[in-house]
Amino acid sequence: MNITEIAASRFTTKAYDATRALSEEQVAAILSLLQTSPSTLNLQGWHFHVISTAAGREKIAPAIFELNSNKVAEAPLAIVFSSINAVSEQHLDALLAQEQQDGRFRDEASREKNDAGRRGYVGRYATSPEAQRHWMDRQLYIALGFLLLGAPALGLQATPIEGFDTHKMDKILGLEEQGLHSVVMATVGYNSDKDFNAQLPKSRFPLDKIITRL
Repeated sequence: MNITEIAASRFTTKAYDATRALSEEQVAAILSLLQTSPSTLNLQGWHFHVISTAAGREKIAPAIFELNSNKVAEAPLAIVFSSINAVSEQHLDALLAQEQQDGRFRDEASREKNDAGRRGYVGRYATSPEAQRHWMDRQLYIALGFLLLGAPALGLQATPIEGFDTHKMDKILGLEEQGLHSVVMATVGYNSDKDFNAQLPKSRFPLDKIITRL
């Protein structure tokens, strides 16, 4: 299938087949999707906790709202998307060093120009700690979108989940000590025969209602 066919055929899984595990290759592909997701200024201000064991699922269970507890309990993979609390000097330095290592700069001048431009943009755009935090939070949904489209391309299904207590999750995972906070989750796996949503037709507004061409 091409990408538009994948988008048209994918659905949000409501029930997972707990008997079907993911292969190491599938898990590696999912992690690659997260790693290669784009972000503004290539800031990559995120961290992903990948839960694939019964112990891990039990650990985060107290933070999951009841509506989503079955998905987290049954899916072979659950992912907590966390954002950095602030774009620190240390983060910018580490990012620049990684880009240098990966050969992103032609010479020292281009390296310095890139660094100065990014720092300047961060300073202009993030006018307050709250604005910076919201900005970084929104970046996570880019990675989530990559995952939701990438999973069916791998023969899997996924579910975006906001129904959890972020404060409890932060405590369970010790995120505050890491300079992080949780924002959203996703589960990945194979849907079960009990997944009613798999049998329903996709419903979307027509193009002429949501698209304006100028």
